[in-house]
This record gives sequence, C-alpha cells and structure tokens, in this order.
Amino acid sequence: MQVFLKLIYNLLALPLLFIYSKLMSLMNDKIKQREDLANDYIKIPPKQNKRVLIHASSMGEYEQVKYLVELIRKNEPKTEIIASFFSPSGYNNLTDSIYFDYKVYLPLDFKTRVSKFVNHIQPDVVLIVRYDLWYNFIRHLHKNNIPTHLINATYTISKSLGKKFLGIKFYKMLLKRLSSIYCVNEYHKGKFDSIKINVPTLLVQDTRYDRIVSRVEQASKNNLLNIEEGNKVLVVGSSWKMDIRLISDVVKKIKKKHKLIVIYVPHEIDEKTISHLKSKIDDHYLYTEIEKNQLINKDLIVDKIGLLLDLYKYADIAYVGGGFGSGVHSVTEPAGYGVPIFCGNQHYKNSEDARRLVERKGLIPMGNTKQLYDHLKDLLKDDSERKNIGNMNKEFVYSHCGASKIVYENLIKPI
Repeated sequence: MQVFLKLIYNLLALPLLFIYSKLMSLMNDKIKQREDLANDYIKIPPKQNKRVLIHASSMGEYEQVKYLVELIRKNEPKTEIIASFFSPSGYNNLTDSIYFDYKVYLPLDFKTRVSKFVNHIQPDVVLIVRYDLWYNFIRHLHKNNIPTHLINATYTISKSLGKKFLGIKFYKMLLKRLSSIYCVNEYHKGKFDSIKINVPTLLVQDTRYDRIVSRVEQASKNNLLNIEEGNKVLVVGSSWKMDIRLISDVVKKIKKKHKLIVIYVPHEIDEKTISHLKSKIDDHYLYTEIEKNQLINKDLIVDKIGLLLDLYKYADIAYVGGGFGSGVHSVTEPAGYGVPIFCGNQHYKNSEDARRLVERKGLIPMGNTKQLYDHLKDLLKDDSERKNIGNMNKEFVYSHCGASKIVYENLIKPI
C-alpha cells in the first residue's frame, strides 16, 4: 500500500502541481516570483554555527513563532535561523531581520529538489509550524537523521487529505517520520494518538499566545495614534463586507448618544476594499494620510498592513471579522489586550479559541443590527462590566503562555 501511495504522489500529484504552478506563474506575479526564486537557497553560505530551519506555510504561521525566535536570539546569538515558506505571503511579508538570517522558498517536493535543498542548508534541527508537511522533504530529513518536529500541531487530515482510508494512510506516512509532535490542545493530541503513529506526541499549547503577550507588552510602549480624550474606541479588525454591513448602521446610531471612534482595519488592503469602506463611513481619516501625533477625533480607516495587533491597544471594545464568511479571524489578539469582543454568529465555531471565549461570555456572536446595537450600547454605558469581561479575556490568553520556552528548552537548546 505504501509503495502505491508513493507512486501516486511522486508520479501523479507532484507533476500535476508542477504543471499548475507553471501555468499560474504566467498569470500570477506572486507565483511567478516563487518560481523565479525557487533556487535562491544556493546563495546561503556554508554553515558556521548551529542552524535552525523553521518552515511555515505562510506569514500567519510564522508570526506565531516570532517569540520563540526572540528566545533563540537572546540565548544563542550565533545560531542561524533560516525561514522557509511555501506561500509568497510569508516570503514577502517577513522583513524584520531579527526574525531570520536567511529566508527561502521551500522547493516543490520532488526528491532531487528537496535533497539538494537540505544538503545545501544543512540544518541541525527543523521545526515545521502547524501543518505544512511535505512527504519527500520529511523523508529526506528523517533519512539523514535531522531532528524534525511539528510544533503548534493541529490534526488537519479532514482539511487537506480527507477522511478516506488512503488519506489517513498517507498522513501516517508523513507523521511517522517526525521526531516529535507538539500539539496545541487535548483535542488535537487525541486525534494524533488515535492513528497510532508511534511518535512522541505531547500537549504543549501554542506559541502564538507567547507572541500575542509579547506584542501586547511591546505595544504599550508604542504610540501609533493620538486619540482625543473622552472617546471610547471600537476596533474593527480583519473586516469583510458583511461585517461592515452589520456595523456601519449601528455605529451611526450609537454615535447619536455616545462619543465613539471606530478604527476599521479591513482584512484586505486594496483600492476596492478601501473605497467600499469610505462609502459606508461618514467622516473619517485614512491612516496613511495622518500626520505624526495628529489628534484623532473621528473614525479611522487603516490602509496599511501589519498594524492590527498594535492597534488593539487603543480598543475599549473589539469586533473581529470573518464570522459571516469562511470563519472568524483571530480573537486571541484583542483578548490579550483585555477587551470584550464581538463577531458574526455564522462561522465562529471553526476556531477553538472563539468557542472557548464564547463559553466564557468574553466573545459575543452577533447576527443582526439590533443585537449589536443593544450589546454595544450596554458595554459603552457600563464601564465595570466592560472591564470585567475584558479582564476575563486577558486571563484566558495569559494562562496559555509558555509553549515557546518549552520548545526552545526541549528541541533547540540541546542540539
């Protein structure tokens, strides 16, 4: 059975992915960039010190291990960190050199390509963040006795491979070549345990909580905005059209009785999205047009990426988008700042953090304008209740910290 699966993967799946990538590179500049830079890893000089290769599918996953990287920098300043990505979003958006010495694209998973990649880089240990496993890459690392660990691990077979017999078989072929699996919670640990792969599988929580707390503490020193005193602030993060449709009319009504400034941070920063926001909001600033220390006394549209986590600092209340679409975005970020949170009520259960915060009544799913108006009005009036809910959310985030230190102490320091 394993031989059959390997043949299907190497002789069918990978060639089809190769052809697809070549065709898409003719139409998509980001994919073309990936093709053009696929062999850039050869520019990395020969190894002089310990090397840690951290692989993530995209920027979102790498963001979650930044605090871990900070720990490595602090304790092992000579250790080299190589960041690899499959998605251009990671490669293009990782720009702060404190978080990497070299960044590369992971080659398409043909045996010859990944063997050249690994043999040139010569990592002492490999950390794969969350789920982005590639069979020939893992196999070559295992064959060469390079410790390879899946951290922040989530059991993703239902998303990526299906629940069919062949999917599980192939997933096990990937997992059994890992050195260890560090799971984010008991549910995912149970799922990994259930398929009996004979790989050390531990419950270690999620390094992203450490990153959130670190960013919260750093943001307290930053002064991105000068908000006019006497206003409450609602930060609308990662918003989509359906979220704005719900919020915009409610905000107009609320402002008749309360001093409220809304900071809109859309999920996509493009001309079409910004134009749509402008059409829904009366008087506002654009972030890229405000001066340093300018007094903010009306709504703000943020037309620059990478600021949301720091902007939650200014929130008295937050709204997280995506709940009316493919799934609510990160609710742990505003929770780390200790504020009550709203979201759409249709697709929040895809997030375990969202479900747990709903159980604690720190995240409040909304389905219509009346619900949102009533709850928002009450929280703006009742400072004590707003702070109590916020403190409960903050405690939830801080109680899950510590995974980065465990990963460093167990997987990196001993090498």
